[in-house]
Amino acid sequence: MEIEIGKFTLESLTTGMYSEPESCYREYIQNAVDSLDSALADGLMQAQDFRIEIIVDGSRQEISIKDNGTGIKKDLVRKTLLDIGNSTKLHTTNRGFRGIGRLGGLSYCKKLSFCTTAMGESEKTLVTFDCDKLKALLVPGQSTEHNLQSVVEAVTEVRVMQEQASTHYFIVKMDGVDDISSLLDLDEVKDYISQVAPIPFKDRFYWGREIKTHLAKNGISVAEYPVFIGESFESLSQVFKPYKSIFEANSRAGVAKDEILGLSFFSINDGTQQLMAYGWYADTNFSGTLVDERLSGVRVRQGNILIGDKDTLKPYYKEARFNGWAVGEVYVVSPNLIPNARRDDFEKNNAFAEFTIGLRDTIGTEITEKIRTASKVRNNPAQKALKKVERDVAKVEEVLSTGFHSTAEKEQVASGLAATRRDLYAIPRNAPAEVIEQKSALMERLTSLATAVDESTNFRVKKDVPSNFSKAEKKVAQTWLEVLTRNFERATVDSLYREFLEELQSGGRK
Repeated sequence: MEIEIGKFTLESLTTGMYSEPESCYREYIQNAVDSLDSALADGLMQAQDFRIEIIVDGSRQEISIKDNGTGIKKDLVRKTLLDIGNSTKLHTTNRGFRGIGRLGGLSYCKKLSFCTTAMGESEKTLVTFDCDKLKALLVPGQSTEHNLQSVVEAVTEVRVMQEQASTHYFIVKMDGVDDISSLLDLDEVKDYISQVAPIPFKDRFYWGREIKTHLAKNGISVAEYPVFIGESFESLSQVFKPYKSIFEANSRAGVAKDEILGLSFFSINDGTQQLMAYGWYADTNFSGTLVDERLSGVRVRQGNILIGDKDTLKPYYKEARFNGWAVGEVYVVSPNLIPNARRDDFEKNNAFAEFTIGLRDTIGTEITEKIRTASKVRNNPAQKALKKVERDVAKVEEVLSTGFHSTAEKEQVASGLAATRRDLYAIPRNAPAEVIEQKSALMERLTSLATAVDESTNFRVKKDVPSNFSKAEKKVAQTWLEVLTRNFERATVDSLYREFLEELQSGGRK
């Protein structure tokens, strides 16, 4: 018996699969990243040469997404791009592996095209889908003679043109984009890509370096790719993850400032103690739900691409609302955790069941307990004061360990210690015994720290600036740090200082 696949299968794989327009950006970036990985593995290019460019031209209602990966060889283009759901990719090595992601744009434009060439070939291939014609053929009760294969043949055109043999790329282009969707809103697209794509943290996100360093020490490699976006090639700018150190939260008293005070790391293992995922979350004041939804919720990522959205892990907290109070990421490393076709969660297998248990035991329990503890502290003036002093002391100990940026910072730290001591004195003598005990211990630490700060000559510029720099050059570096310290928070100065050091160590003198 001959089996025929109906034409409406195509509709299920487009509109039905990708009901949110922005999803097509994720699918095309995902394919671009796989192509870049292949180019690196084949020795075609180095990672520093990777580039993904996205043009969102609202005036022309056009979108293009280009990568400089391997491209597709001419004799493989038809099979690769016109076979539906027949990918040769493996889920263990590729982010996209079902062979349907490239269809994501069909529902949102009049014409969808793919243009590609591979290294060493003097021709490029252009495959075009007539999306208006496709919609007409999929009208119920019309064109009943067509099946899936004949519809694809009827709405596609393949052309081969000349190209330089030294080039290699893949370009997705959407023409006549539906202007009632958000696909042409450049700011919304940037926000979406900043959360979804496998891109770096901002250089000036102080905690980003610590996250990467800690992950690397634990054998976790998080791939990052440069994604650029703009209205034209001339206006392209790189997109970064949206994380920042200071943000706003909706508390009972109104909108409150909150900040990242430290990081907690965790791992999730399966029943045989094999690592399934590794993650981080920010230790904050846990004041309430984050105002900026780009930051809220611990996000799940595989291959550094988002799975689901900000609410995906909500069911694993003891109180679902606490999901919005948290900031963090979970990096999935187990090949047994397989994203479902919509990439809004994972396939429901044994590995997924073990993963959910791990989520409840880590972020679900830990963050819930920290939120409740923070709430109790806020409602207890004495405990609140002690908590603040503990944070201040920890910051001073870190500065003493890493070194002062400048004499101005040393003076700031000394002045801050005096203010912290006053906070501690403000705790009444008739406070509970346990509070008095903590107060006494902190007072001893403060006294010791004040002496250590006064006697310290540990300035970072003295030990970090290259030895071949003259005294005058070192003086310029020190003066630069003095000015920065007087005008910016330590986290910002630290980030700028690291950039400065990298320039020095690479031989550049600005």
